[in-house]
Amino acid sequence: MENVRKYFKRDISWLSFNYRVLMEAMDKTVPLFDRIRFLSIYQSNQEEFYRVRVSEYHQILSDPSKDEEEKGQAERTLESINREVNRQVDIFNKFFFNDIIPELESEGMVLYHQEKIEEFHRQEVRNFFKEEVFPFLQPVLILKDDIVSFLRDNRLYLAIKMYRKSERNNPDRQPFYAQIKIPFSKVPRFINLTPYNGKSYVMFIDDMIALNLDIVFPGFDIDSHYAIRVSRDADFSIEPKEGVNIVDAVRKRVKKRKIGNANRLVYDASMPRDMLEYICEAYDIPHGQCIRSSRYLNLEDLTKLPNLTGKVLSETLPSPMRLPIFDNARSMFEVIRHRDFLIHFPYQSFDYLTRFLTEAADDPTVTDIKLTQYRVAENSEVIDRLLYAAKRGKRVTVYVEIKARFDEENNIITSELMQESGVRIVYSTPGLKVHAKALLIKCAPADSSQPQAYAFLSTGNFNEDTARIYSDMGLFTVNNQITGELDKLFSILDGSSTDRDFKTLLVAQFNMVDVLKQKIRFEMEEARQGRKAHIILKMNGLHDTGMIDALYDASEAGVHIDLLVRGINCLVPNQPYSRNIHMTRIIDSYLEHARIWYFYAGGREEVYLASADWMRRNLNRRIETAVPILDQHIKNEIMSVIDLQLRDNVKACYIDEYLENHYVRNEGPKIRSQRLCFNLLAEYSTPDSSTGMPEIFIS
Repeated sequence: MENVRKYFKRDISWLSFNYRVLMEAMDKTVPLFDRIRFLSIYQSNQEEFYRVRVSEYHQILSDPSKDEEEKGQAERTLESINREVNRQVDIFNKFFFNDIIPELESEGMVLYHQEKIEEFHRQEVRNFFKEEVFPFLQPVLILKDDIVSFLRDNRLYLAIKMYRKSERNNPDRQPFYAQIKIPFSKVPRFINLTPYNGKSYVMFIDDMIALNLDIVFPGFDIDSHYAIRVSRDADFSIEPKEGVNIVDAVRKRVKKRKIGNANRLVYDASMPRDMLEYICEAYDIPHGQCIRSSRYLNLEDLTKLPNLTGKVLSETLPSPMRLPIFDNARSMFEVIRHRDFLIHFPYQSFDYLTRFLTEAADDPTVTDIKLTQYRVAENSEVIDRLLYAAKRGKRVTVYVEIKARFDEENNIITSELMQESGVRIVYSTPGLKVHAKALLIKCAPADSSQPQAYAFLSTGNFNEDTARIYSDMGLFTVNNQITGELDKLFSILDGSSTDRDFKTLLVAQFNMVDVLKQKIRFEMEEARQGRKAHIILKMNGLHDTGMIDALYDASEAGVHIDLLVRGINCLVPNQPYSRNIHMTRIIDSYLEHARIWYFYAGGREEVYLASADWMRRNLNRRIETAVPILDQHIKNEIMSVIDLQLRDNVKACYIDEYLENHYVRNEGPKIRSQRLCFNLLAEYSTPDSSTGMPEIFIS
């Protein structure tokens, strides 16, 4: 029988997510500079999407081993992607010019655009250009039948059309084309000009250069100029042969990323066709890879736009909360050995993790510290604490995933620094990424009744930078089932063990998928018996068709399923086989990043914190962990947060069968879950002494 079930295409689904980001930018209830920040995020997301995801399709098209059917499918997907991106870009540009720029001016800040500047600024702009910009420009002629200079990835260029002055009287004179790379390493994107008549003025550096092209090309009449940029393939896999140094292999591939094949030319839509054709031919870029845009590209730089209005035009977020139970204790170890504790980033302070590491370094009973590191923060305090622990004589082992995309170089540099200080580094293995977020501290206490190990397992990276904006959860525990299996996992990672028998932790590639499917089947059987059956899944991406099929099966069996999926979601709702599945995404001030899995389980209510999304790569090609929540108070705490998010009617959108985002709106009181989380967690941070639960939640 033919399978009538359907799945959204992964990358079309991602475009739906990024459009939701654009919707946040267009929401008039969001403060102006926060909306500008969302415009920047939208642009940055799209650039990475082309560098990585679109690259895969171009690799298929250029691979002689691929058959015509696969190539045809890739070509059709690329056409769908470019068509949707063009649609979104048009919306983006209209909104930026028709709403954002006028709104800035109404607040007393003029953002010059299209080179229209007031007479009182002309000489200032001329002088600034000559002194601060012109010395760094390197104009180059574009000669398509000659050697053509290289367009660097993700750099902004001006393409110029001009004629020789000496040929002004020649009716058959031919145009010349040139390029100028905007020197962002030397000058800022936005130039502050002298205020006038109570208003502040800012100018794009692109426009400043355009206004002064006569200085750059003194022998030419400037006809026109247009912004262009190229995106290059940035996706690669590392599969070094036996004996090849993986660090050297990654370094070589990262260098090649900068000169990867062009997969997109973004250009000012006002560029005439003949000029676009000349540039495409000169740089060997097919027309199908051209994406039209406005005169201003690289608008991820909008994060650098200064607020010169004198007003606070962005939301002031609360500072991370302190936890009195830790602040009033001499040692976090003393607190954690009595019960598990949960930390919510960024609602609660990341300092507790660094304090935990500091205490481990100073505790004479601690022998070993083991940690996975996926994306390392710059000037990382976590790394500083590990270096301190090594100097204090602890055996520190860090499993570094140097294949973390776009963080490879930083991870290598940090690893070498740690090695120089005595930290043992275990590098990632070919064909496998370690995405788990795990910390294990082993002890040798004199009193055998004391814990032999402490663990911290998180849904997010051990990165204090992202912990300020990513919404994640992390569990402190001394449960010996969890710490014992975590120790086993670290032994597998460093090659000292092959024991893959896990009973408590779920570990991708070992037992995760099988256990998840067992739990789904249990809910199905409960539903068939007329009993309550409920699954709640919060994650960043849902792509694995095997897991989606399991959810379709559960829906058909009558299981109620709530999905809180921020990004890619390939499950199609509102179909006969998905009628019991409700899909929601939340986009707000913080990036929803936590992975939480809930199963009603006949009333036992099993809850897991995980590092994994239900993507093919996470479940099949990575090491991921999911830890069960065994403490009832923490289980209640997590589900209180989830309940808020399921009732969000301010920032939540449900997704329909056409991948459209629809704001959740109802007659009840407004529930903005991220804001209410502060109030909720403030209650949980002051537990009642007898029950461990805040009084407000005790019946």
